[in-house]
Amino acid sequence: MAATAPALVVVGVMMTSAFKEVDWANFSEAVPAFFAGLFMALCYSISYGIAAGFIFYCITKICKKQAKQIHPILWVATILFVINFVLLAII
Repeated sequence: MAATAPALVVVGVMMTSAFKEVDWANFSEAVPAFFAGLFMALCYSISYGIAAGFIFYCITKICKKQAKQIHPILWVATILFVINFVLLAII
C-alpha cells in the first residue's frame, strides 16, 4: 500500500498538468474538462470522471446545436454511461 502512494501522486500531477492544454475560452471544451476533473476528484474514480466528461461534452454540443459533430461511438459510450448511472441509482 505504501508503495502505491507516490505513484498516485505522480499520476495526479500529470493529470492536473494537462489542464493547461485545455482551451478554456472554448465553452465546448472547457465545461467537459472541468466536470471530468471535478468528478474524478469527488468520486475517486477516473472512469466516473471520463463518463462525466463524455456526458457534458454531448450536453454542451446539443445546447450549441452542434450535435452532428459528435462521433457515433461517443454517442454510444455516453448512452452506456448514462444507463450505468441510472442502474446504479436504482439498484
